[in-house]
Amino acid sequence: MIAGMLVFNYTDFANVLVNDARVKGDLLKVGCGMIAVNLSVGAYLVVYLSYIRGKKDWTAHAHPALIPVATLFGCLGMVLSTIALWPIWGFLTLPILFTLFMGTIMLASLLPF
Repeated sequence: MIAGMLVFNYTDFANVLVNDARVKGDLLKVGCGMIAVNLSVGAYLVVYLSYIRGKKDWTAHAHPALIPVATLFGCLGMVLSTIALWPIWGFLTLPILFTLFMGTIMLASLLPF
């Protein structure tokens, strides 16, 4: 998580996303949309079914295609985001995005539910 924060600050990630003309904006928007679908499916399965509805085995109560769809959208979103940001950092795009992703996952594991 600390590595993610350091990468975020050192690369000036937010400023680059908003202000850099080299970012392929359309690809980034589609990639972020796909990642949002992935996170929405995850929130539905984990938060809604497990915590709100109280289902212990949410895989039996959810549509069986949700997990492969979320996986596909997450992978495609990561690929499109990498392509969109490649002109800025080149080969460092993959480690930067991976570090930010892992930092986000570690932050999510600290949430109280």
